[in-house]
Amino acid sequence: MSKYDFVNKEFIKTNKFVADVQDETYHQSANRLIKSDNLPPLPETQRNLLRQRFANIVIICFDKNMQQMEVNCNISESNMRRYLNGLRRITFYAVVKLCIGAKVSIETAEEMCKLQGHIIDANAYLFDAIFIDALKCHDDIGTFFDTCKEFGLTEILSKLDTFN
Repeated sequence: MSKYDFVNKEFIKTNKFVADVQDETYHQSANRLIKSDNLPPLPETQRNLLRQRFANIVIICFDKNMQQMEVNCNISESNMRRYLNGLRRITFYAVVKLCIGAKVSIETAEEMCKLQGHIIDANAYLFDAIFIDALKCHDDIGTFFDTCKEFGLTEILSKLDTFN
């Protein structure tokens, strides 16, 4: 039994989440999405561990095939190389896209989000619930984007649907 068994499309449709994603309070709460770029830098060991997890997923899930990773995750090869070489900070959006595209387990996704500085709360936040549901359903990145659009997450979708 998973702690996210309650998360499904029906839950997403009927649950009253803490704040609408377009509401500024949502963006200002700790470790939330849009303002996550303004968080203090992660400790070096945490950044390195996240970078190692990224590398492991590219190796294990994509057999180092960067073109397949691009298609599945909507992350450009050049940006992935920057993430892996420590030349670019790994954002929450990059973690989400890699987890969805590689179809990792919820536990792995949760660990990677924590390393990035984000605690998943699928009961309180719409985006987190959609993310968990997509992992449970093994959605591809296009289906995940469509679900975000369906539930009105246009502001976040604009951040996710960039090829970075």
